[in-house]
Amino acid sequence: PHFTTCPDLDIGFVLDGSGSMSNSFGAHPHGFYALIEMLRNWVQTIPLTGEDFTVGGASTATGGGFRVSFIQFSKAEALPSDDHPTGCTVGSCTDGHLSGRIDELLGDLNWHENNYQAEWTYLHDALLDVADNYFDPAHSPPHRKHVVIIIADGGLTDIDGNSGPYWWSGYDWNWKSQYKTMLDTAYDHLMLD
Repeated sequence: PHFTTCPDLDIGFVLDGSGSMSNSFGAHPHGFYALIEMLRNWVQTIPLTGEDFTVGGASTATGGGFRVSFIQFSKAEALPSDDHPTGCTVGSCTDGHLSGRIDELLGDLNWHENNYQAEWTYLHDALLDVADNYFDPAHSPPHRKHVVIIIADGGLTDIDGNSGPYWWSGYDWNWKSQYKTMLDTAYDHLMLD
């Protein structure tokens, strides 16, 4: 009943896998695991399309169904196998693509829980992965709305919008402006391809 007016929606979650996410989160002793637990509960309440991850841009589902994917960011110059499960079979996980099947989404969340990176906070490559593998026409048709949700606990390691190291010691920089710059870069990358 809560989702009856939702459009056909593809949602890409970009999850902070940095070491600071291991800090307690409210009553939960570990922030990253709390996030995975919350997402696991959430995906079981939303109306999914039922389409597996191989459908991609051929999706014909209408009527407000969701397709979701999850990518973890932390490492500089991360390989796809660092950020999401790869080599998936239908029904086991999403292979880093959008899916409308609960079994695939739960498989992804289990993978993220078991593969928490606990390193830095490099976001740039993850955003490019989202642009390339979630919302281009080969993966998401134009009739579906596209949403990217970045969940992070603070500033980024890649201050210049690239994956170069940014060593800081108490320097207070405008991370909101940096997120916008990086999102603009990912958007431009998507629009140029």
